[in-house]
Amino acid sequence: MNQDDDSNWREYNVHGSADDEEHQPIDIFASTSTDDVYETIQYNIDEFNLSINIRSEKDYDKSTGMSIWTGSEVMCTYLRRHPDVIHNKKVLEIGAGCGLCGLVCSMALEAASVLITDGDHQVMKNLRYNAELNGLSLADTTYNYSSTATDGRTILSCPQLIWGKNHAIKFAEQYGKQDVIIATDCLYISQSVYPLFETANELLDKAGIFLFINSYPWACPTEKVQDIANEFGFVSSDDELWYHDDDERRKNPVHVFRRRKEV
Repeated sequence: MNQDDDSNWREYNVHGSADDEEHQPIDIFASTSTDDVYETIQYNIDEFNLSINIRSEKDYDKSTGMSIWTGSEVMCTYLRRHPDVIHNKKVLEIGAGCGLCGLVCSMALEAASVLITDGDHQVMKNLRYNAELNGLSLADTTYNYSSTATDGRTILSCPQLIWGKNHAIKFAEQYGKQDVIIATDCLYISQSVYPLFETANELLDKAGIFLFINSYPWACPTEKVQDIANEFGFVSSDDELWYHDDDERRKNPVHVFRRRKEV
């Protein structure tokens, strides 16, 4: 899928109509189009002798999907310390924003395939730009995602994914079920929790894992997230909670959701 195929969707459609745009208190994915609002941040991954470049907006008072947030950096640390979670797996990052986690999976951790997605069509343009910025080629839309590459390379694509059951079913028809789903920094309103897990439920393989960071528990209480996760048959264990070494970043632990085992 390329940008010409993207739906003209914005984040507020989760909890309002596109017709209500003028009445929205804030468009948290709002972005200007001038080049001078951007900066390129370099992430060095020393253990893989690798640098990843990410274009983001300098000021994010009106934008989330166009900026790097702490949760994605915490998740990347988790992934780097648990490379077997990603190695040779089919990986989907949802609500990816600038795409840092997906690019780490693609460039450093030898995933079988990586789908770096977002719903907002403006964010998607920057996502694809970041893939190209790092010298990556996106798979053709006709690629058969039910198979994996035989030459050891990671198959990468940046398709649009709007949350919700119907969108996810259609998405699965082309891209199939995934072994690992990653979501960070993408819940800012409580109305988003249900469609997030509705999407994960349709797209995660039965034996897969859903790696999630709830960066804003004051907006989306962890208890509500857990309740809705349980409604879809997802459970997480305190034993698998992962905390960053840094005291400040320990506030954003990684939750490992798995499907509840049937008795």
